Parts: sequence; structure tokens; C-alpha cells
Amino acid sequence: MKKYKKMVLAGILLSSTILGANTSVVQAASTSTTNSPLTVDKSLLTNAIQVINELLDSKTTANKVNAQTKFSDLVDGSTLNVQPIFGQKSASEFASTLQSELNVVNDSGQLVPMKVVTTDTTTGFAKTVSYTLDGTTKTVSVDYNLTKPTVTFSKGTTMNFTSADEANANLSKLVTVKTTNGDNANGNSNSKTLSSDPTTVTASGAVTFTPSDIYGKGIPATGTVNLYSAPTVPDRTVGTADAAKNPITFTADNGQRFLATPTDTTTLTAVKYNITAIDSAGSTVNDSVTGNAITYSGTAAVTVKSNSDAPISYSMVFKDANTGNVVYAIDKSGNSGDVIDSTAATTALNGTGYTLSSDQTQTLATDTTEIDFNVTKAAKTTVNYISNITGKSVGTETLDGNNGSSTMLKSIPKGYQLVNVGDFAQKLNADQPNKDIYVKPIQTTVGNLSYTVTFRDKTTGKQVGTQVKSEGALGDYIGLTAPDGYAFASVLDNGFLLLKNNQNVTKYVVAADTPYNISYVDQDTGKEVGTQTGKGADGSKIVLKAPTGYAFVSADDINYKIDKDTPKSTVYVQKSDQTEDNIVSGYPKDGYIKIYDKSGKLNNDVVLSEGSSWIIDQSLTINGAEYYRVATNEYVKASDVYKYTPLQTVATTNGTNLTPVYNSRGQVIIDRALDTNTPWYTDRSATIRGQKMYRVATDEWIKASDSTLK
Repeated sequence: MKKYKKMVLAGILLSSTILGANTSVVQAASTSTTNSPLTVDKSLLTNAIQVINELLDSKTTANKVNAQTKFSDLVDGSTLNVQPIFGQKSASEFASTLQSELNVVNDSGQLVPMKVVTTDTTTGFAKTVSYTLDGTTKTVSVDYNLTKPTVTFSKGTTMNFTSADEANANLSKLVTVKTTNGDNANGNSNSKTLSSDPTTVTASGAVTFTPSDIYGKGIPATGTVNLYSAPTVPDRTVGTADAAKNPITFTADNGQRFLATPTDTTTLTAVKYNITAIDSAGSTVNDSVTGNAITYSGTAAVTVKSNSDAPISYSMVFKDANTGNVVYAIDKSGNSGDVIDSTAATTALNGTGYTLSSDQTQTLATDTTEIDFNVTKAAKTTVNYISNITGKSVGTETLDGNNGSSTMLKSIPKGYQLVNVGDFAQKLNADQPNKDIYVKPIQTTVGNLSYTVTFRDKTTGKQVGTQVKSEGALGDYIGLTAPDGYAFASVLDNGFLLLKNNQNVTKYVVAADTPYNISYVDQDTGKEVGTQTGKGADGSKIVLKAPTGYAFVSADDINYKIDKDTPKSTVYVQKSDQTEDNIVSGYPKDGYIKIYDKSGKLNNDVVLSEGSSWIIDQSLTINGAEYYRVATNEYVKASDVYKYTPLQTVATTNGTNLTPVYNSRGQVIIDRALDTNTPWYTDRSATIRGQKMYRVATDEWIKASDSTLK
């Protein structure tokens, strides 16, 4: 069995940057080395890039696919909606573009002649237009789907400052206007402005920001400004001098919370403290300008009061179960042997808003100075979905859970999608009961869009097979089947995104005429125990399956590369009680994988590489824990690895909105999400936390139920 060699994966992640899907999906591909997509020769992308460039080359409008409206269905005096046509144009150019965008046709699908009746002199946009067909004229108003400017908070809606002067000098840097509107048809440049109420911050509180551009006011947003100043640490009484060394949490008169950690207890009448501002989860509050923790120094008196009945003084310290941060602490005293149980802890927490995360019991000893408890705090946030077109609410959703925990939006209004994909995963915050999230209407189209697919031999450039002519909906991922006797030249050629009507697509194929003959040989006996034959494209990869009752000796053998110069290959296998999923991988970021012997004793001389893949041929239970054998008398803990099945295919996200992304332990990744109906190369599937998932990047997975294999 080969050892100490990482399994190298070859393939691609189908980034929307390449395929031209909603660009927000790009956030799903982390730039870190642990979550990076696998590389691909970009020379293969020429056709895809050309198609996208055709769609995006014009800056006159954001909408390149429009619903047809039959003249016979058009109501005189009605209103037609259209994307604005930005950029200075001549009257004839503007009218021609607008006619195509409004897309009013006769019964044969041909555009009906259009005339601009009135024009907005400020913007240059047509206000009313008329259509004439067979002697009948209908006049309609034109409503441009201008998006309203929105407010962007670069450091979040809660902004913390050490003074009013700092706040007033920097608010304009932390709060900005975002608008997708361009220059108007008269060529006037779009400009952005921001007003605030109050205009000058003098105390902590809410500030309402109103954005504007040349088309009018946008959607107001409210932020919270916290002005911090040095607090006074309260004096306290403890039972022993040692207890003076324990940290305390306290709330200032203005409601702001602090953690005070003693730094010098030499003089109890003036104990020195390092004071840090904290939030309800016990997390450090950072200055929104510098990014540094808001800290102060201070002193307070500590009185030591002897009590023969309660000689032991200690602190009950409560830590957030999610963050591990101290959120509350209180000085107590008791006797050796006293049981400090959940009842006592609950009593101490009364009025704080925190509850114990589980039953916890500890016993006082003579040297006890601190007893820790894990607590949680309920967080409830009402999400208000705001349309970036109308500025009005289109729905709400209530998020419930523990403070600091992560959750996903589940009730995005029907017919809308998020403006910012990063909003899909939310971190619950007990300090934020309300939150506005911007959404935009999902573009729809009446009827199907047509497309034509031509297959060409990559080597000769000649057309092969029959052209595929069909229809689909805007944004559909169209899966394809290669012509008989051919295979796709790359994973990219397995399909395409339908982005416009009459879309012409070229897909490259290679002759799948290279035979392969694989002989599976038992490495212990040298006898052949199975064969696998077929034909495929030279240089392509297929996933092999070991004969029943056997497992591969090396993980590298599972992905087999067809080679015209080596039509026959021998792959060694060994007997195994693993009927399926007999390949395991270490978790990324976990470091080396430890090796144990069959008695469960740690082998200090051997480790496996982080994230590497290995064949297992036996499972064993040692002291109640499950182990997998990767070599003779060498085992890994089942908890240190996960089983998976190799794949060579594409998973296309489905559903009506965004697709959440998880890591290899099944935890949702807070700042990742994939757009709906987008294709992603996947090289393995695994059951993680009871859910079947497909891997789309080194440590990024999507649920099988959220996707479809193509």
C-alpha cells in the first residue's frame, strides 16, 4: 500500500465569473488555499467567455432578455416596465434600443413600429410611446426600473467610537451610498449624496441615513452609534485576597458592558484593572475607525471580609457557549465541599438574560477561586426585506436561536432574490432586534428562449453529430450529451447557461475511441480477480470500482486516466470487508492525521498528511471508539477522517434562491452561498451529519438535495 503521498485531484470549479451567472456567486469561491477551486486550462473557456462578453458588452441597459408583449394584448393607456437605457444617445438610437427592450410584437413575433411621444427633458428618457399596427394606434407610458440608492455600512450597522469628535469625523467614511444607476440619457453623470439625522452626533443613539442620486432619494437606513468613554469600575467585597484577582463584568450607567481584568492587586484599596468593552456575547467591542479593541485602565477598591462560616471566596464566571467569552461574573463565598449546581447558577443569572446551556454541577475545594459555567442568550431578529426598486417592505422573517450562532434565511419573498449574497447566512445578535435586507425582483420572461448547440471535434474543428435546437427558460443550465462515439473535451462542455434568445453555442468533443483494459489483481495472491474494459477519450478520467469483496490498495488508482499508449493496465486490490465508501480523507486545517496500532496505542513515528486520502480495508472498535485500518497494524480514528465516494461530474444548484455551502464537518459557512441554477465541478460525495453532500471546493460542500448531478 502506498503511503505518505497526498491524493492529487484534477478538475475545475465552474466559477460564475467564467460562465456569466449572477456575479454574487463568486463569493462561494474562497481565495484561501484551503477553499480554493481546482485549476483549469482557461484556453478551454474561449467559447463561454465570448458568449458572456456578447451579453455584457453593451452598457446601455442591464436587461438583455425581455418578455414579448403581443400588440393584440397591449392595453391602450397602460404602462410598460423596462430597464433604464443609460448613457448619452441620439434620439434615433434611444428609440431603437427602447423598441427592442419593450419588445412589443405582432402575431408573427416581429417588432411593431414604435414612436416616442413625450420625453423627460431632465433625463432624456422617453415618458410615453405609441405603437401603430393595421391602422390601430396604442399609446402607453414607460416606467423605468430605476433602482433606489441604498446605504452601505462598511463596519456594520452598529458603529463604535471613543468620542463624538471621532464619530463625526469618520461617519462619512463608514457609511456610503451605493447605486447601480448610470448616467442618464442626456449624458448627465450620476452623483451620490448622503444626509443624516441628526446631522451631528452628540450622544449614543440611532442615526438615520438617507441616500440620493440624480434620480431622487433612495432607501433610508438606520445605524446605531455608540460613544464610549472610560467607565468606573465598581468597588467590591471578597472573602480572601486571592479572590481579588478574579475578573468581573459590569454594566455602566449608560448600559454599556465591560470586562475588568485585574492587573495589579498589590494595593487592595486601589486594584488596577484593564477594562475592555464587550457586547452581549462577551466579544470584544472594536473601535470602528481603528479596528482596535476599546480598552481603558482604572482602579477600584476591594475589601476582604473574613467569614468563619464561609472561608472560601470565589467567582462564578459565566462564558458564552458559542464564543467562550466571559459575559458575566459575580463574587460568591462558600464552604469546602459545597455543591454549586445549576440552581445556584440560575439564581446568579437572574435578570441577566442568560440561561445555562446544560446542567452543570461543581464542588467547592479549599483552593477554588473560580467556577465556570457555559451559558447562552436567546437572540431574536426580525428581518425586513426591502425592495431596491420601490424602497418598500416586501416581506419579513423572524430569526430565532442562540446569540452568536449562525442561521440561514428561509423566507426570502417569492419573486425576489438577495442584492447581497452575503446576507444569506446570518449571525444572530441579541443586540440587534431588527435588520433590513435588500432584495431585487427576479427577472422573468414570457415564453421560452431558443438555442442552438453545435458540436465540433477539438482536433479537426469539424462539426460532428447533429445540431441540438431547443428551448429553455432564462438562466437554465442546459445539460448536454456528447454525440455517439465522442466525449466532451472538458467538464465545461457538459452544458451551458441559457442567457439570451437565439443563443448559439459551440461545444468541443474528442473521439472516444481509445480502448482500455484493466486487470484487477489481488496483491497477496497475484491472481486476477476482475476486469473492466471500455472505450473513452484519450486523456480523460474515469472513476474505477473495485471488484466485490476487494478494495484498492492505493487511493491514487481510483481515478484512472485513459492512455492510448497504454491500453492495458494492472490495478492491485486486496480483500476487504468494506462494501462501499472505503476511501477516507483527513479534514482540512486539522494538521497531520495520527496513527494508532490495533490496540489503540498512538504511533509517535508515523503520521498521515493533512487532508490526504487513504484506502481502508477494515474497521475495528477499540475501547468504544471506531478505527479504520490504512496499513498493516496502522489505524486512524474514524473521528479524524470522513468517508467519501470519488466522482467526476457536475452538480447544478437548484431551488428558488441561494444554495448554502458547508465545510467538511457539516457546518454552514457564514460568508459563502452559491447562486441558484449554477454548475459546479464535484470530485466526491460524502454523507456528512446524515446528509449526502457533494464537494465543490477543497473544504466547501453542498447538499445533494440542493443540487442535481449532470
